[in-house]
Amino acid sequence: MQKTSRALFAAIVAVIALVLAPLAGDGAALAKKAEHTAKDSAKAKPAAKKVAAKKAAAPAPAKKARKGRKKAVAPAPVEENEEGDIGVCTVPTLTVKSAMLWNMTTGELLYEQNPDVQIAPASLTKILTLYIIFDAIRQGKLRPWDVVEVPERAATQGGSNMRLRRGEQIKVTELIKGIAVASANDACWTMADHLENGNVDAFISLMNDTAKRLGMSNSHFMNPNGLPADGQLVTARDMLRLAAAYLEQFPKALTIHSMQYFTHNNRQRHNANSLLGRYEGVDGLKTGFVCSSGYNIVATAKRGDTRLIAVVLGSRNPRVRERETAKLLDKGFKIVAAEKAGGKPPVLAGATQPAVQTQQ
Repeated sequence: MQKTSRALFAAIVAVIALVLAPLAGDGAALAKKAEHTAKDSAKAKPAAKKVAAKKAAAPAPAKKARKGRKKAVAPAPVEENEEGDIGVCTVPTLTVKSAMLWNMTTGELLYEQNPDVQIAPASLTKILTLYIIFDAIRQGKLRPWDVVEVPERAATQGGSNMRLRRGEQIKVTELIKGIAVASANDACWTMADHLENGNVDAFISLMNDTAKRLGMSNSHFMNPNGLPADGQLVTARDMLRLAAAYLEQFPKALTIHSMQYFTHNNRQRHNANSLLGRYEGVDGLKTGFVCSSGYNIVATAKRGDTRLIAVVLGSRNPRVRERETAKLLDKGFKIVAAEKAGGKPPVLAGATQPAVQTQQ
């Protein structure tokens, strides 16, 4: 009986062993496979992270809008005072060295920013030269149809010019156009030489005497065209005084200053005043540039019965000059409109004293 029981037990154990042997082998294989898988996974993690980073950096593909449905557009945020239409009508600080704005119609100073800082005038000098030329015509010392001979020194002037030739015969009216539109340095020298019988130094003395008479107390001129010269300096306040006197006494000059092109000897020259034809009402006056000052402008614009004069000195490029001058004129016309409407008087930045003296 005992032998039979032992034999039966041994048989059961053998059967169990036969059943578990393959499972044990599979288990070992599975364990080994899991070990290899873990190692492979560990190796793959850095690569997977790189792929995930690339996917995160890449922009998500735009979803195609379903047909028949319009995508909702969020309303644009309201930016108060961006154009001065909401709130107090003030003028923000301009990104230039110096600036002024004057209502020539009422004599009201609308804006000033560092108005007494001295700066090289560049070709704004030509406004004073033209003032003296027109004054000579008014006094009968010069006639628009007079023919002038170009001196040797004029023909050697650098910068913007008319390419005048030594000994060339040219009318005063053509020289005036060359100065006002083409900013011709050679034309300025020619007129200075002609008006003072070959003594340009005497013309420069006349320039400084005239500037002093007009109240330009912080300005000094060294030549008739604005080419770089030590000691040749102006201020925005002084240039405003000059521009106001010039326009008050010689308003017809704007028919020339408003010209966008001028042709001489079959060569066309473009007026550097980029506001002409682009800003409503602008019909003058003069731009200028030298490295020591940057880009300058005296601009004037008329809308209705209002004429404004803006002086902007020391812009870093022509685009900034145009933008900041337009911004200044925009604010000026809005101030005038608000005053005419009888609303609350706007805040006038720095308007503390009269801007100009136009005595003769």
